[in-house]
Amino acid sequence: MENVSFEHHARELGTLNSMRAIYLAHGDSCKLARVGSWRANCFDALGQLDSAIVAAQHALTHFTARCDSIAYMSIQVNLGNTLLSLGEPQRVLDISEAALALWNDDWPYAVARNGLYSNRAIALAYLGDMPASQQGFRDALLLARREGVLKNELDAYANLGALFGMMAEGGRHPHFLDSLSYYSRKALGVLKRMEDQQGMMLQYSNLAGAAKDRKRYREALQYLDSTLRIARPLGRLDMRTTVAGMRADSYRGLGRLDSALFYLQEFVTLKDSLLNTEKVKAIADVQEKYESEKKARTITELQVQKLDSDLRQEGLKRTRNIYLFTGIGVLMMAGGLWSRLRYVHRSRAAIRKEKEVSEGLLLNILPGEVAEELKAKGSADAQLFDQVTVLFTDFKGFTALSELLGPKELVRDIHECFSAFDHIMARYGIEKIKTIGDAYMAAGGLPTPNASHARDAIMAALEIRDFIELGKAAKVAMGLPFFEIRIGIHTGPVVAGIVGVKKFQYDIWGDTVNTASRMESSGEVGRVNISEATHALVKDLPGLVFTPRGRVQAKGKGEMEMFFVERAM
Repeated sequence: MENVSFEHHARELGTLNSMRAIYLAHGDSCKLARVGSWRANCFDALGQLDSAIVAAQHALTHFTARCDSIAYMSIQVNLGNTLLSLGEPQRVLDISEAALALWNDDWPYAVARNGLYSNRAIALAYLGDMPASQQGFRDALLLARREGVLKNELDAYANLGALFGMMAEGGRHPHFLDSLSYYSRKALGVLKRMEDQQGMMLQYSNLAGAAKDRKRYREALQYLDSTLRIARPLGRLDMRTTVAGMRADSYRGLGRLDSALFYLQEFVTLKDSLLNTEKVKAIADVQEKYESEKKARTITELQVQKLDSDLRQEGLKRTRNIYLFTGIGVLMMAGGLWSRLRYVHRSRAAIRKEKEVSEGLLLNILPGEVAEELKAKGSADAQLFDQVTVLFTDFKGFTALSELLGPKELVRDIHECFSAFDHIMARYGIEKIKTIGDAYMAAGGLPTPNASHARDAIMAALEIRDFIELGKAAKVAMGLPFFEIRIGIHTGPVVAGIVGVKKFQYDIWGDTVNTASRMESSGEVGRVNISEATHALVKDLPGLVFTPRGRVQAKGKGEMEMFFVERAM
């Protein structure tokens, strides 16, 4: 299914808001009802569910007996779509059945009728009445065939397949997998007639999953080959990742463990690439949202001016019709019906998972408070923190070591170390700032100030030191090159904020950062070296012991008091 961007929906909503303002000014309640329905759909697509409900309710208040009855049905479909997103199937069932009871068979074809049938059947599935849901989709299939609408026929086949897939995964009956395969093949046939490559790819994947679950591994591999033939030219890295994972499972089922291992490794590689892509996309989405909101405001102003001009020149009625019935069309009413139930609980779980992944990726890039500010405002203000503790690490002899290791081995080892560092920072509530080559930088006490940042940083540093020591021992035992580390810590004020307009980065600046770096470079391998300022905050805390080093020369800083810190025995 086509992936419509945030900017597209924002632009569409801007146009609809302009139309709504014109129709409000001239009191055209029927056009307001129609536009209100479309606004509800647009809000739903943007994930603004409360606004979608309000827009649909406003549309109903504008609807009168003289308005087109099909417009009323469209409002009910869009209201039902949003209520499904909100997890209120009983209300959707009541709305859909009431609207269908009012439908006049003499009315011309309208996509809203298929929407009502589908929403009713989906609601029944969510309520656990699977036989009634099946019958509802079969009714939609018969109606689609009678009306000769290929797209609606596809929706019915795909939703029936999704329903049986849902029941098969629940383990209620093994024959459900046969029904899933049957309806997926029927949907695939329609998709081939429509030349819908995206849809074909998804159905091939569904068929592969059903075959794998039935332990028909060779059949599953054939369907996966077909999936991949479409996914590659479409640039669908997510589907290529799924195919690799399913191939690994299928070859393991066939007992071909060498092939299973090969595709499992490919799955891991593709998944890493996918996560990196999603990470960049998460940043781009934040930027796109900000830019789109600015553009939408400008577009709205220009459209209002143009509409006002057209109304004056050509008269109200003609202009309304131009803007209501050309270019806008039926908007997105039926576009999401198939996707609402295709593997119902899998789809809903996948949506939640994708949202969680996107949010997680954004939080991996920016601190939570900063990410929320950026999403809300499109920018984040720089902040002055009076006291934070900055931690620096650096590997000894990294350049020489890189000459002994191949590129893959070097990156693998660095990744293993930095991943462990990330987990340690998370346990102590310390914010990772960035990595620079083989150096790692983090800070405690921001973006939310706390009183324990100095101790937290020291305990995290000692865990990092211990992790590297264990790794060194293992490498020595195997006769392999190993890492050694220096760690430095300093406490003081910093300025923190986001830099750049592409690939946002949360960073910190100030002399505190430079001094922390000097604590690292002036330290010793395998030791945690802290400044006098940090020592003053932690010297009386239990569980730590300190070795005064006296005044040590620090590059660019002159002589500074330094201390080695260890856990108390």
